[in-house]
Amino acid sequence: MARASSTGAKIKSIIFIPRFKGYMFVEADREYEVRRLIRGLTKVKLASTSPIPLQEIENLIAAEAAGIEIEPGDIVKIIKGNFKGYRAVVLAVPEGGKGKMLTLKLLDIDRDWEIKMPPTNVKLIEKKGEESEGGALGA
Repeated sequence: MARASSTGAKIKSIIFIPRFKGYMFVEADREYEVRRLIRGLTKVKLASTSPIPLQEIENLIAAEAAGIEIEPGDIVKIIKGNFKGYRAVVLAVPEGGKGKMLTLKLLDIDRDWEIKMPPTNVKLIEKKGEESEGGALGA
């Protein structure tokens, strides 16, 4: 938005959805305004100039906000941080909202390590009590 105000481009809104890494949705009355905004930026390309229906954007935003409930006993995969790629079992989920830390026990190592990590750094791969497709966990 700072670039839009400095270039004088008439941009209505800019939406960034973390699930679509590397993409931004820019709203303007005319395509020219978006081209004016990205002019001179070397790593930015205009992917589509056709309007995206508002219903599709609303679905993307609503799905992002809903999230997935993580409960103790669930198996998660760590997607960010020092233990990226490791699997872990959730030991504790604090009561409350965002910004709280999950207590996890790493599965892919020989030691019993408990770590604390924000929910945004993990991806749910198996709910408690469900059998994984590949067989038993230790196999």
